[in-house]
Amino acid sequence: MDRETTARLLNYLGYEVTSMFKFKIREERTPSASIGRDGSIKDFGTGEHFSDVVALMHEKGGVPLGEATQWIAKCLGVDHG
Repeated sequence: MDRETTARLLNYLGYEVTSMFKFKIREERTPSASIGRDGSIKDFGTGEHFSDVVALMHEKGGVPLGEATQWIAKCLGVDHG
């Protein structure tokens, strides 16, 4: 997944992603996370690294892995049978 797709998915989740691919992962004044070229997410406030939006939803948001995967697939228009 590329950074543009990741940014779009994060927008769907309610995050405001800047043109520099940074966003606030918590309630704070300035962005504390960034999206890498490969779509990975780095929380530079805590040092945590998430491989993709699914991992962020699961590890940070507590969403069950299957549910997060299904949500992302639906957003991307992927038929996962």
